[in-house]
Amino acid sequence: MGIIGIGLDLADVPRFAEHIERVPELLDRLLTPAEQLKKNGKRRTPESLAARFSAKEALVKALQLPQIIPWHEAEVVSAFSGAPSFRLSGWVLEHFRALGGERVHLSITHDGERTMTFVVVEGSGPALAPPPDQPPPLLPGSPEALAALAAAREKARASRDARRAQREAARRKHA
Repeated sequence: MGIIGIGLDLADVPRFAEHIERVPELLDRLLTPAEQLKKNGKRRTPESLAARFSAKEALVKALQLPQIIPWHEAEVVSAFSGAPSFRLSGWVLEHFRALGGERVHLSITHDGERTMTFVVVEGSGPALAPPPDQPPPLLPGSPEALAALAAAREKARASRDARRAQREAARRKHA
C-alpha cells in the first residue's frame, strides 16, 4: 500500500465565523448536524467548526476532487480516543474507492486564530502526484502548449460531465 495523495489546509477561524454569522445556512450545507454538535449536544466552538471544514478541504486536495463536493459525504468523526477521522459516503466514497483508496489519515491542530488540517490517503491505486522525472514544461503560448491546453480542458470538461452524471445517478438511486 502506498500514498495516493496528500492534502493540507489552513483556516482562518475569525473569517470562517464571520461567514457563518453572515450566512447561517452555510453551516448546514458544509457540516452535518453531528459535526456541528459536541457529544453533550452543545454547539462546537468556531475553532472546531472551522477545523472540520478545513479537514474536508484537505481531503479535496488529497483526492484531487473538484472544489465543490457534496460536503455531507465527507463527515469528520471522532474515534473513542478523540482522534479525528473521516466517514465517507456516496459519490465521495465511490471516487475514493475508484482511486484504489484504502485508508484516510487525518490530523487537526489549532493555534490562536488558525486551524490546520493534514490528510494522507493510502491505497493500492497510483499516486496522484506527477513523477519526479516528468518531462519539461511546454513553452507558454507555443502551438504544442496551446494544443495541450485545449486537450486538457476537453478532458476536464468530459470528466466534470461524467462526475455530474454519476452524482445524479446516485441521487436518483437513493431517492
